[in-house]
Amino acid sequence: MLFLLLTIGPAFLFACGNILEKSGISTVGKKTGGVSRPWQFLKGVVTNGYWWLGLACSGLATFGYYIAMARYDLSQVQPMMVLNPVLTALMGFVILKEVLTRRIVVAICFVVAGLLYSVESLGGSSSIQNVNMLWIFAGVTCGITFLVHLLCRNREIADSLIMGVGFGVSAAFYKSLAMDFDLDNITFSSVCDLLLDLRTLGYIATYGIAFIYSQVSFSRGRALFIIPFSAAVGAAIPTVAGAVVFSEAFPLGKIVSVGLVLIGAALFTVRGTGKKA
Repeated sequence: MLFLLLTIGPAFLFACGNILEKSGISTVGKKTGGVSRPWQFLKGVVTNGYWWLGLACSGLATFGYYIAMARYDLSQVQPMMVLNPVLTALMGFVILKEVLTRRIVVAICFVVAGLLYSVESLGGSSSIQNVNMLWIFAGVTCGITFLVHLLCRNREIADSLIMGVGFGVSAAFYKSLAMDFDLDNITFSSVCDLLLDLRTLGYIATYGIAFIYSQVSFSRGRALFIIPFSAAVGAAIPTVAGAVVFSEAFPLGKIVSVGLVLIGAALFTVRGTGKKA
C-alpha cells in the first residue's frame, strides 16, 4: 500500500505539474518571444502563478518519488512513473476535452497491463550497488546523449532527450547515495561525507541540467511530445541502471512487466517533425 502511495501519488502530481508549468511557460513565451529574449523570458516565468503552482506540484511529487527510490528497486519504481503521461492524457481528455487517439488508448492499455502484471511483486528491494559501474554507466549514457544533441537538428527531440536522460541518471546517483546514507543514524560527519561525495555533484549536475532543459523544452516544444518522450527515457535509464549498476533481480515476470510499460511509454510519443534549429 505504501509503495502505491509513494508512486501513484507522485505520478499524478508530476502530471499536474507538467501541465501547469507548460501552461505558464507557453503564456510567457508568447508575450516575450521565448528564449530568444532570455532576460524578459526569465522575468516573466518567475512572476507567473501557474508556473509556481506547477513547480510546487513537481516538488511534492519529487519528495514522494525520492522516498520510493530509497526504499524500493529502481526497476519497480520507474515503470510506475510512466503513469505520468497516462494521467496527463486522461486529465486532458476529462478536463481539457482533448481527443484520445487510438495510439494513446493502445499506449494506456500497454502501461496498465504491465503494471497489473507486476502487482504481485510490487514493493520489493534487491539492490546491491557497484559504484564504479555507476560512473561508467553515467559517463557512457551522458556521452551518447551529448553526441545525439550535437548531431540531431530536431531541437524538440534533443531537448526532451537531455531532459529524460538527466532525470534518469540523477535518479541512479540518488539511489546510490541513499543506499549508503543511514537515515537512522544521522551525524554531522555523515552529512559532511554526503555533501562532499562526488556522487552528490553528479546528482546536482545531471538533475540541474535536466531541470533547465525541461523549462527550455516547454518554451519551444509540444507538451504532448515532450512529456511522454522524456518520461519514456526517464523510466528506461534507471531501469537499465537497476540491472547494470544495482544488480536488481529481473525474473521473467518482471521483464515482461517492464517491457510492456516501456512499450506503452514509447507509444505515447506523438509522431511529427517537431521544431528544428
